[in-house]
Amino acid sequence: MNILSSLLVALGLSMDNWAVTIASGCSHHDAIPKSYIFKVSSLFAAAHFVMFSGGWLCGAGLGKYIGAVDHWIAFAILVFIGFRMIQESRSREEAGQDVCVLHTFKMLCALAVATSLDALLVGMGLAFTEAPFWATVLMLTVCVFVTSWTGFYVGAYLGRKFGKIMEALGGAVLMFIGLKLLLEGVGIW
Repeated sequence: MNILSSLLVALGLSMDNWAVTIASGCSHHDAIPKSYIFKVSSLFAAAHFVMFSGGWLCGAGLGKYIGAVDHWIAFAILVFIGFRMIQESRSREEAGQDVCVLHTFKMLCALAVATSLDALLVGMGLAFTEAPFWATVLMLTVCVFVTSWTGFYVGAYLGRKFGKIMEALGGAVLMFIGLKLLLEGVGIW
């Protein structure tokens, strides 16, 4: 596996993350501070780094056990958070409130874990190939950081432009991503 393959793996693993951060950005009605975006992007990148590295270290031995439940965990987390976003978009007053379930550290950690579970399995699978570990994990970390950063800006723009509709749509997108991960995990998609 060459550097281009590592880049493609990194981009592929960061696409769910990008969709989640766009959905998260939609929940912001005020300008998002750059320090917040930096912290959250770093959290998502760190989660992918840890999961991929952990998968690499564990190897394929644990893959069949984790692979049996990872899609269920991601599904539950994403559907729960998506449902909460839709609920909040319906109940929040128009008085410029920018308080959302996604702004809590606990929920952001749950999203980081949910979007990085696939990195754990990919790390396990690539452990037995000729893939360059450091090149792959560093590209993955950078791609996740960049997609998180851009995802928040795209989502915040859409959230300011379209308001509560985009927050509800963002919640629906999270639920769809959870369903997609579940269907992929059980072999339907």
